[in-house]
Amino acid sequence: MLIRKGTAADLLPLEKCDFSFNVNHIARGPFIDSELRIESLSEPFIKTYELDLQTLEDHCVKPDALFLLAETGERDIAGFITASLHNSHIVSIDYLATDSALRRHGAARKLMSAVHRWAEEKKAAGLRLETQNVNVPACLFYRQYGFELAGYDRYLYDALPQPEKDEVALFWYYRMNN
Repeated sequence: MLIRKGTAADLLPLEKCDFSFNVNHIARGPFIDSELRIESLSEPFIKTYELDLQTLEDHCVKPDALFLLAETGERDIAGFITASLHNSHIVSIDYLATDSALRRHGAARKLMSAVHRWAEEKKAAGLRLETQNVNVPACLFYRQYGFELAGYDRYLYDALPQPEKDEVALFWYYRMNN
């Protein structure tokens, strides 16, 4: 798996990737001390995200932003990550997604490690990201990587249609050893 800087030319091929995932489980509160009470869903569903191409393109040119791709040896896009450094000296991971056909091959870990190194170069105090309680595999990955569940918001998605309306935003932090 090769990690490289993304460019505006990568946006069209990125749109052809399948970043959807099956939601078979859900994490329930109280979301204290990084604990996740995981329950099986009686009616699983597929979750998809719309790519914000303008945001991705912005990450190609902003000096305090990063856009990285993971590619297979055959140059297929396995995933991508975007991050940005904020005034609080925290690196925000804005997107992290892997193609459904190429999951479980280490792309997410390699992308996260590359952002981790970039954050160290920027002398960031830590990393932060937000995901939803329906993305249990991502939550388990973040926790295993060393992130701590630091907060949640039950109302962030209230304006969205069902089923997103009922999702809980989970905020994860990774403290750097600077």
